[in-house]
Amino acid sequence: MRNYHGILWDAGDIPYNKLNDVLDIILKDVAYIYVKESEKKQWLSDIIRGSKTIINLGNLGGPSMKNIEITSCHYHEYRKSNLIYHCALENVKQLKCWMEKKSQMQNPSIGRSLELYYHLEERIEDMRPQDIAYFTKEFILKFASTKIDRIWNKLPENLQKDEDIIAHRRCHKHYNPIAIDYDEFERIIIPLMKDCSICKEGK
Repeated sequence: MRNYHGILWDAGDIPYNKLNDVLDIILKDVAYIYVKESEKKQWLSDIIRGSKTIINLGNLGGPSMKNIEITSCHYHEYRKSNLIYHCALENVKQLKCWMEKKSQMQNPSIGRSLELYYHLEERIEDMRPQDIAYFTKEFILKFASTKIDRIWNKLPENLQKDEDIIAHRRCHKHYNPIAIDYDEFERIIIPLMKDCSICKEGK
């Protein structure tokens, strides 16, 4: 992983064992964190212990760091190295600008961004109710139909009343097994309500 910013790895005066406390304060009201490359995502995820959703811009088609215009800052001017290193702050600004343009070109809605995130991460059960609410009924049935029960309490009221959504719940009314590996047992044994023969008979 190349050091594009010219900042020494041991620069700064905050020890790593205090880094999590600092990040907790900085990221208190943050729902999503965007990083460049999978190594940074894994590194940050280990530090914050999975408390936030981290999205790799590389998976979104973000521009390569080597293709971003080199910009200088006071730190680099002081070190006489502003001609070969990138300014970290300016890089963030350029990446933000790229994200805004991409969003406007594809779809200005936050719902589209969330749908794209789900395609990449497939962790809809870990998402917040207010984020899941942006998904359309068609999207949920196409990409998360096997997880309806797991996200049921997070679904908006109109979807909880939707017959097509309800039909993709597991039929616990007629099947209520006790098993050690319940998740696997549920997947194999308990049918969806739309496939339950007893439900079809109207019982």
